[in-house]
Amino acid sequence: MKKLTSLTIVLFLSVLVFAQSNTYKPDEKLKFDPDYRVGTLDNGLKYYIKHNKKPANRAEFWLLVHAGAMQEEADQNGLAHFCEHMAFNGTKNFPDKAVLDYLQSIGMEFGPNINAWTYYNETVYTLTSVPLENEAYIDSSLLVLKDWASAVSYLDEEVEKERGVIH
Repeated sequence: MKKLTSLTIVLFLSVLVFAQSNTYKPDEKLKFDPDYRVGTLDNGLKYYIKHNKKPANRAEFWLLVHAGAMQEEADQNGLAHFCEHMAFNGTKNFPDKAVLDYLQSIGMEFGPNINAWTYYNETVYTLTSVPLENEAYIDSSLLVLKDWASAVSYLDEEVEKERGVIH
């Protein structure tokens, strides 16, 4: 369902871009929104930051990993999706289900606010509507993303539990 929705949005946006100008030239670059602050950390992680007024007192954090089914060999089918699921089953700083427990304790819901998906060429993790009343929520959200990017636990018992979900 998410693939269809995203495809629809992309197609809709493409139609809008072409409808806006009949002088489109394929070699022209799209203009980047100058309201974004963009940078690259020493470790190569690229970030984009933009201030939004709505929803008030909330932030969104997205981690886009350029890895999906495309990087799998035939005998690894589903591995990227499996790795995405495992991120919710324990990390270095959030063992067991502590990621979900913590985020739910600050008012977020699994599904609408805590989610992830895997496509052919990418895996995306999202934390949306993170409350900003406490600076620790921002720090913790960034720590969750860091762990998802580099410190998923992959404990044997969690791997076995998740195997059935993916099959």
